[in-house]
Amino acid sequence: MRQFERHPYGTRKWWRERLPWFLIDLGLAAKGANCEIVGAKHQWYNIDNKSSGCYYCKIEAKGQKYIHQQNQSSS
Repeated sequence: MRQFERHPYGTRKWWRERLPWFLIDLGLAAKGANCEIVGAKHQWYNIDNKSSGCYYCKIEAKGQKYIHQQNQSSS
């Protein structure tokens, strides 16, 4: 089973990985509002070593949540 089949916003992320940026900037395959609203977990990435962003939705958070996520998945 593919990643986008498991996450409610996975299909949008799949398209964002493949479409040219100008189409994404036009709103095609935009990020979702919030993963928690649809009952899914955030998947964090590093924005600037001070903040984290979710791959699937528009949520950004202070702190290095992507490090905590990596530690949880490796244990």
